[in-house]
Amino acid sequence: MTQPFQRVLLVSKYHDPSVLPGLRQLRDFLLARDMPTFLESQSAADIGDSLGLPLLSFAEADAGSDLVIALGGDGTLLGTARQTAQSGIPILGINQGRLGFLADLSIHQISEALPPILEGHYQQDLRSILHAELWRSEERVHTGLAVNEVFIHKGGGESMIELQVQMDGRFVYSQRADGLIIATPTGSTAYAMSAGGPILTPTLAALLLVLICPHTLTARPLAVADSVEILARLTASRQPAALSLDSHCSLPLEIGDEIVIRRASCAARFIHPEEENFFQILRGKLHWADSPGTD
Repeated sequence: MTQPFQRVLLVSKYHDPSVLPGLRQLRDFLLARDMPTFLESQSAADIGDSLGLPLLSFAEADAGSDLVIALGGDGTLLGTARQTAQSGIPILGINQGRLGFLADLSIHQISEALPPILEGHYQQDLRSILHAELWRSEERVHTGLAVNEVFIHKGGGESMIELQVQMDGRFVYSQRADGLIIATPTGSTAYAMSAGGPILTPTLAALLLVLICPHTLTARPLAVADSVEILARLTASRQPAALSLDSHCSLPLEIGDEIVIRRASCAARFIHPEEENFFQILRGKLHWADSPGTD
């Protein structure tokens, strides 16, 4: 058993008023238990309603005593994780999206699943994060974090792009493709999986490179140690290519641009019920058949 939480900060899905009934249900449940409850400041602005709760920003939250509960889908969890990665504030996801690998509880489970978590009966799940830098003409023009993946792609054009990839200064390959995904183990169950990449267990110290529709049929996904520094250089493109981090931003690329990706020094801290495990989540989300008599 770990330390019980002292207060809860609610976070809502970005600009989506459909989460209001769920937020109100969470608010009423927490207040009925005399749990000090706050609404995240930007969430209140996005939905145009404070729910009668005091407001608190991520910067004002305390990693030692506070729990962030994010209501939405995995996109909401990813955005919240990027906001809290530096401070290490724990996050619990309540799924109101579609698949929900990270936001694994539903709003209908809170009365049963939430009390033990608030009392300190939970698992902590630290997930690696990527730090990406965009360099142009020897000048760093952008930096950002990605919990799932860094994605270099052909933008809105039809033609392939050409990328040259190095690891720790060593040449790996030059490929023509629609794009390249560099994913964390968390991101291995997201876009990388849709593109044919393998699933990596969350604790694996690895990064995953998956090409999107490569011109060379022998190109295959590549898993490498997460201690390496990856450099991807855009060497050819007939139209403006783009760089995306967790799909929350899109930056136009120019020929010669270099993207440097490494594991960040911070991590995302997720909370799960004690009895849950990664393979249980995979079975439930991917509809794998359970083995008889096993968990």
